[in-house]
Amino acid sequence: MKQAHLAGRIKGLRPSQQRQLERLSHRRHPENGGADQLTLERLAEQVLELCQPLHLVLDSRGLCRLLWVGPLDGSGQLLAHLPESPRRKITGWRLISCPLDLQRDDLRPGLQDAIVALDLAPSSWLRFAPTGDRGGTRAAALWQPDPKEASGWCLIEINALSELCQNSQGLPPKQQINPQPLANEKERVLLLTLTGSECSRSERDLAELEGLVRSAGGQPVAVARQKQGAPNPQTLWGKGKLQEAALEVRRHSASLVITDRELTPVQVRNLERYLDCPVMDRSELILDIFAQRASSAAGRLQVELAQLRYRMPRLIGRGRSLSRQGGGIGTRGPGETQLEKDRRAIARRIERLLREVRQLQSHRVRQRNRRKNLPRVAIVGYTNAGKSSLLNALCARNEHSKVLAENKLFATLDPTTRRLGFPQAGAPPLELLLTDTVGFIRELPAPLVEAFRATLEETLEANLLLVVVDLSDPDWQAQLSTVHQLLDSLGAESTRQLVANQIDRCDSSALEAIRSIDPKVLYLSATSGAGLQGLKCWLEDHLWGRGAESILSHSDNT
Repeated sequence: MKQAHLAGRIKGLRPSQQRQLERLSHRRHPENGGADQLTLERLAEQVLELCQPLHLVLDSRGLCRLLWVGPLDGSGQLLAHLPESPRRKITGWRLISCPLDLQRDDLRPGLQDAIVALDLAPSSWLRFAPTGDRGGTRAAALWQPDPKEASGWCLIEINALSELCQNSQGLPPKQQINPQPLANEKERVLLLTLTGSECSRSERDLAELEGLVRSAGGQPVAVARQKQGAPNPQTLWGKGKLQEAALEVRRHSASLVITDRELTPVQVRNLERYLDCPVMDRSELILDIFAQRASSAAGRLQVELAQLRYRMPRLIGRGRSLSRQGGGIGTRGPGETQLEKDRRAIARRIERLLREVRQLQSHRVRQRNRRKNLPRVAIVGYTNAGKSSLLNALCARNEHSKVLAENKLFATLDPTTRRLGFPQAGAPPLELLLTDTVGFIRELPAPLVEAFRATLEETLEANLLLVVVDLSDPDWQAQLSTVHQLLDSLGAESTRQLVANQIDRCDSSALEAIRSIDPKVLYLSATSGAGLQGLKCWLEDHLWGRGAESILSHSDNT
């Protein structure tokens, strides 16, 4: 079996040059550390002759397994040439590089070389100059992976090449730079963002993206920011910033990159090539959260429809098997590609789901017709504004009747309807139907809105909308504006009543600001119970008192 492998920029090399490189790759180095000085000196001569950097990858026994010609510009290409033992996985790599750039006095690795070297995860990295000083001494530097360093590498020693070839055995223990994630650990996520001119707005958007990641079960470990300038249609981010992000992925052992912008299929493919890591945009993240939260059959149906509609145009370039199937007489002819078969299967599935969604709409119309004698009130608002907590505070009589209310984005997905009664002296109690709806969020994906139209009809058909605002959130004004914009886009014509939640945790300036927006705002705290009785009195007065005629007229028209 061939011990070493010659790869990289080897096209155009003369046969004599290839034979010389192969002879160098077959020379053995010390087993426990260090390197053969004569081999490295001859390697430096080849660097000057070829005008290309050369890299040696040694295993734990000191055998050269790969001689790479040219810069380390692709992790996948480099790692694909490393051998794998059928009996055990080879570990303990050592990397030796002779760069062509002579301007680095400390032989500090370049950004792209550092990224690829981290993917290799060697125990040490010896870098030395191709030329020596007047005395013939070549400068060399010994590096080790260190996630605490900005470059991902820690400088151990700078010395003459002859000294490091002999004295590099007593290295400190290496820190694991790319540990394999365990099954019970959260997925580590790097956030890739574009910041605008308003810093506070960008920070709030970033905080919301972090909340979405945590709600999906991930753990944000790092953020790569770039100021928004001239748009780059290929990647949206510059090449230099993507190299920094790729380095942060390796330093923090991130397994996923999530962007705060919606990406086209081509942009996703380009980003994954630059970062060498899976990439997901904000819309796909929201779809995944909805898929996790859907508990009812109707919710799962609508989530699957939204996911298929979102991913169908993104099949371009994602398929690994694009070979044509047999076609024509005697299986002659090009046939159809696997991508075309996948699209047709998804289209059939979408058509079937649309029929089931129409059946779901008919079922909910019949439900509303049976309840048309009761006033319907929908609780709407931004996600995590306290809608489920308000429903529990008003209607839950025991723990069994409570809906899930957690401090996370999109904690509940399926709409829940409860009866709220108002006792009357000497008469049957008055009742209304109170519905907890799906939370809103800025830039809600269009496929999700279209798929959940059957659910959102509960909002459109309500007689009254209670717009809940979390005053303890610093961004409550932008959230309120987003809710009104989404309601307008859905065509909601019902009466809207603003409800200020979390009044016991907000500043006085927030109370004054919302009063200036709507003087008729209702104040309460769903968790402490403050203001709940006032909300009940307001509902009773407006549904059966002085404002009942204008409110219930909408129910008669629908």
